[in-house]
Amino acid sequence: MATTTTRRPAPAGVDDVHEALPAWPVLALLWGFPVFWLLGATVIAGVALTVVMLSFLAHYRAVRLVPGVYAFAAFMVWVIPCVIMIDSASRLLGYAYRFSILAIVGTAFVYTISAGSRLGRRQLVNGLTFVWLFTIVGGVVGLLIPEVRLSTPVGILLPGSLTSNDYVHDLFFPPMAEIQHPFGSPVEFVRAAAPFPYANSWGVAIVLLTPVAVACFLQNRSRALRALLAIALAAMIVPALSTSNRGMFAALVLAAVYVVVRLAIRDRAAPVLTIAAFGVVGAVVLIANGLLTQINTRQEYGDSSGTRFTLYQETFERTLQSPLLGYGAPRPSASEPLISAGTQGYIWMLMFSFGFVGLALFLTFLWGTTVRTWRAPGDVDLVLHSVLVVASFIVLFYGLDIMQLLSIMLVAAVLLRRRHGLDTADTGG
Repeated sequence: MATTTTRRPAPAGVDDVHEALPAWPVLALLWGFPVFWLLGATVIAGVALTVVMLSFLAHYRAVRLVPGVYAFAAFMVWVIPCVIMIDSASRLLGYAYRFSILAIVGTAFVYTISAGSRLGRRQLVNGLTFVWLFTIVGGVVGLLIPEVRLSTPVGILLPGSLTSNDYVHDLFFPPMAEIQHPFGSPVEFVRAAAPFPYANSWGVAIVLLTPVAVACFLQNRSRALRALLAIALAAMIVPALSTSNRGMFAALVLAAVYVVVRLAIRDRAAPVLTIAAFGVVGAVVLIANGLLTQINTRQEYGDSSGTRFTLYQETFERTLQSPLLGYGAPRPSASEPLISAGTQGYIWMLMFSFGFVGLALFLTFLWGTTVRTWRAPGDVDLVLHSVLVVASFIVLFYGLDIMQLLSIMLVAAVLLRRRHGLDTADTGG
């Protein structure tokens, strides 16, 4: 039986307050990403824009709290005391870096919900699609010049004691592509990575942003823009194939199946046939170009699955020894000396770093938001909702960098805002 929700009228002046929040601080995070990446200042710029957003929220007293915000806020609060478990200066820097990312995306999340008609769904979808396009360009360029590393101004200014750390070095002197030659393998694997430090990060961005690009296609009627998106989707095949990333392809299939099934239930024949046709063509092209062979070869010589499961077991067992506050940050593995426990998937990082409570609070936010926005009445909202669905799959196996986590948070903010009737800028499906 259908139910209706009666909303209380807003106090006088509330709408004006929320309409005063400018859109540019959030949009700058998206449209400015290429510049920030080239400078090595993605997180630094994010922190600066976070200060701006907090200033606007405080000045206009415009914070809107809807169900979904509370769980993430509780998660952020829980992360703070976990710092006492840090046992070294280098891990303290890692904690500070991760906390900065959480503060950036959390503030952008609340700001987007609170921004009224000044920051509409169309603007956010267009901005996220721009990041998707830049990711594809980065992947293609990375395959053309795979041995090049970007020397960023921020990286050059950092002391050698920091950049000697492999992870820090990859962040501020990112490779254009990962070049791997597992022992005994007859071939060398060149995997697209730019504009991210690792190929898996590139794959996660593609998984989360491709549905957004589809939503952009649906909400725009410009033939030129639609043609650009179609060309980019075709261009994506080559760098995607190079990654031989099983999780990426599985998540893309999951997103497509989810959208097709729900559209079919709604008797939306045209988009169902279109998405199904693109999916079949894409699968044929990938398989014809050796996707399955490349995945099997990497698995045969790399044994990534066996390593992952060993680390998962170790991460869980060590977290049992510090179940509340975790360890504050990943630490070297006892079984795999070159890899740290808590790095083979975002939920494992959360579990190991912030304990079972921190993990539970984050999953409460992610799963609770996914359920609350389940109805997603229009086609565009439904496609966006698939981002939250596949996010629950992706976090099991892969980490989330700032842009990947920001993508999830902005999509969640858009859907929550529309769920509660706060998105006055966009009223269509």
